[in-house]
Amino acid sequence: MKGLFGSYECKIDAKGRMMLPAPLKKTLEPVIPQGFIIKKSPYHPCLELYPSAEWESETKKFKGLNTFLKSTHDFIRKYTAGFRIVELDNAGRLLIPKDLIVFATIKKDVVITGHTKMIEIWEKS
Repeated sequence: MKGLFGSYECKIDAKGRMMLPAPLKKTLEPVIPQGFIIKKSPYHPCLELYPSAEWESETKKFKGLNTFLKSTHDFIRKYTAGFRIVELDNAGRLLIPKDLIVFATIKKDVVITGHTKMIEIWEKS
């Protein structure tokens, strides 16, 4: 998969479904069958969407950390907060869980920003 770059505007319907923009979907095509991980950002009021393989690569880094240190344990908890496995439906939409929509204060209009290995999903306002 190529790197994820660019910004796109799109909408989320009343059920929390979001259609991925065509250029982004084309870039993600090889990894769509494996699904995605969506989670809260640990630093910003947005969501992060990782292709499953990228998420596994990120979390492998945790194995070398000393989880008996409170700071490490707290970081891992914050980094993985709100973690969900999601897939595109038959219409090519991504269902965003309601609690994550609330966390990111998403109403209807969102901005999706490619961030090299993952995608950030922001409330447009």
